[in-house]
Amino acid sequence: MSLTRYEAIATIMKNVKDEVVVSSTGMISREVYKYKDRDLNFYMMGSMGMALAIGIGIALRRKDLKVIVINGDGSALMSMGTFALHKWCYFNKDMKNLRHYILDNNVHATTGGQKTASDMVVFDDLAPETYTIQVLPGKGDAPRIPLRPCRISERFKNAILCKQIK
Repeated sequence: MSLTRYEAIATIMKNVKDEVVVSSTGMISREVYKYKDRDLNFYMMGSMGMALAIGIGIALRRKDLKVIVINGDGSALMSMGTFALHKWCYFNKDMKNLRHYILDNNVHATTGGQKTASDMVVFDDLAPETYTIQVLPGKGDAPRIPLRPCRISERFKNAILCKQIK
């Protein structure tokens, strides 16, 4: 049984408390915002393919924080090299604080439903702590995030800086 993208996001986000969440551009960020807006969420705005790279940077710098990346299959495919970096950091930099979810609907949902090549890749085999969730195609109905990108960035940076190192 496949979930909608929003149901998958709700499943991931329902137990999130102190974790940092980096969400991919487009409807994934809009639906994360709709389900559970918080200062420790970083909503990608227009940088498709960069969610995992940003998550890796945060996880390396702040090993005291748990980092969750929620990505789409199209976005993940745009930056396949970050899977190798994720795996390398996991084993060579003791970066065990990052979990990567890929919501795979085999299309670029936000930009019009163009097919992706995600059926040619087993994302879960590319890096540790990578979990693919098959979701139904569909654009979704979450409204645009009513925060300017500079406000998202500012509140996220402040939340991370104020987070106590354990």
